[in-house]
Amino acid sequence: MVTRRLRAVVFTDIVGSTATMQADEAEARRLRRRHREAVDGATERWDGELIQYYGDGSLAIFDSAVSAVRSAIEIQREIRRPPGVPLRIGIHVGDVVRDEDGVFGDAVNVAARLEGLARPVAILVSDKVYDEIKIQGDLEGVSLGPVHLRNVANPTEVYAIGDPG
Repeated sequence: MVTRRLRAVVFTDIVGSTATMQADEAEARRLRRRHREAVDGATERWDGELIQYYGDGSLAIFDSAVSAVRSAIEIQREIRRPPGVPLRIGIHVGDVVRDEDGVFGDAVNVAARLEGLARPVAILVSDKVYDEIKIQGDLEGVSLGPVHLRNVANPTEVYAIGDPG
């Protein structure tokens, strides 16, 4: 069965994990374990659904953009504690198509592109996400301007999310 729903999509990725794996396999496993613990906990606490882990990254969906961003902030806070894990996160809102093989669609693609643009410890969101969270008094974002994302037809305004903590 195929379903289509409006969702907030969150992609995470450990920066430099391939190089870490080549240099120190035990350290790479430690980073991956910390990443998964942080993602599992925050996704559950903010009512998200973890779709999958893929090596050094993850894909989760949320019914709320606010919950997705709060989850991402929690993940980054947890991951920053020494010894830190260099993690980047991208979030977008849009239609998500789900079938027996998983989830896909434009929202998933844009979230993945945003994650790829982020620097370590950054959370980047699209203008659609920012529009949903900007009225929250404790969530702040800074516009990075319109960005041409690979294989996305129109430029997307990108915001970096600040951590009020």
